[in-house]
Amino acid sequence: MSWQLLHGRAFVFARTDWEYVFNTFAFGYAIGYHFVASPQGSCNGNFLGIGADMVANASVQVDASDTFGILITNGEFTAFVDPHFGKQYADSTQVYINASNSGSVRFVNSAFWGPSNSIAKLAGSGTTGFADCTFTEWDHSKQGRYAIEVNGATGNLLVNNCDFQHNGKQIDLGTSTTLARAVITGNVIQGQTQISGKAHNTQIGLNADSNPTS
Repeated sequence: MSWQLLHGRAFVFARTDWEYVFNTFAFGYAIGYHFVASPQGSCNGNFLGIGADMVANASVQVDASDTFGILITNGEFTAFVDPHFGKQYADSTQVYINASNSGSVRFVNSAFWGPSNSIAKLAGSGTTGFADCTFTEWDHSKQGRYAIEVNGATGNLLVNNCDFQHNGKQIDLGTSTTLARAVITGNVIQGQTQISGKAHNTQIGLNADSNPTS
């Protein structure tokens, strides 16, 4: 199990067109679902009811996706290592979008929990979207981490109608204003709204937190 947590990838998708994946599950890998580029191209498709539990590095890692997008619905994701199985090898996060990605990645009605450091770390020039998702736990290491962290991304971020259940920082859009556009609306937030940074065009509104003074 320790080797698998350090090196294993449960599902790897390269060039595949109109891919349909239904009710799949992975437990105890370095990466749960890995989207990569091959000489023939990258993936687009419909991923319904997929799950990855106890993933050391990333539940979903996208190095490349087609413009048409990777569409993930009803997903369930955790990112951590139980000490009974091995040590924490990396900065665990459920979603990692690599700087090499230029396509669209969308999560709808998906749940993210477990003692991870962040929910998503975003780079690349594509669009990443979260809609009607539940974010339960993050910042396990108590470093003041955000659930969603933009790390040099130059594309777009959409976060709409999601439930931030942990009383912690929600979204960091970055300090260098590299992100093109960000739309953050209609979310339910435990504690105070904590959204930092900005995109070139930032739209934030109609978010309901549990702090009446924010």
